[in-house]
Amino acid sequence: MEKKLEGKHVFMILLAFFGVMFAVNGVFVYVALTSFSGVTEKDAYVKGLNYNRAIEENLEQRARNWLVLLDTENLGQSSSILTLSAKDRNGEDLFFDDVTMVLKRPAQEDLDFEVTLTKEAEKFVATVEFPLPGQWDVIVLANGAGYDKPYRLEKRLWVK
Repeated sequence: MEKKLEGKHVFMILLAFFGVMFAVNGVFVYVALTSFSGVTEKDAYVKGLNYNRAIEENLEQRARNWLVLLDTENLGQSSSILTLSAKDRNGEDLFFDDVTMVLKRPAQEDLDFEVTLTKEAEKFVATVEFPLPGQWDVIVLANGAGYDKPYRLEKRLWVK
């Protein structure tokens, strides 16, 4: 006996099809809303408006003609010694009042932390325990040395 395709069968097939589509789309919407938003700067619009000022400040900093180096020594187990050395245009050591570092994970802002470097001889040093291996952005702010605005150095590190 041959079965006929009736209207109620077509209706059930359509309900099943669209039910599966809505369920899958619901899962996608949930995953999209609960995962990384892609926003790395909370005030990107304002920073965009102030971009010319940022370029000007960068040029002012370059005009100081300082040689500022951030060296890393890997201690293993996501631990490193970070050393900042700075010399002026005449090769003389620079003396900062204080030096701080902000360490940011590019894809996880909940792991960001700040470290204050201590002066040892002519350098500033900090031992840093990174929560996770991988890429880290380091922003160094060195205050003093005869300037009101801090010297800013940015570097990306790879921590093993």
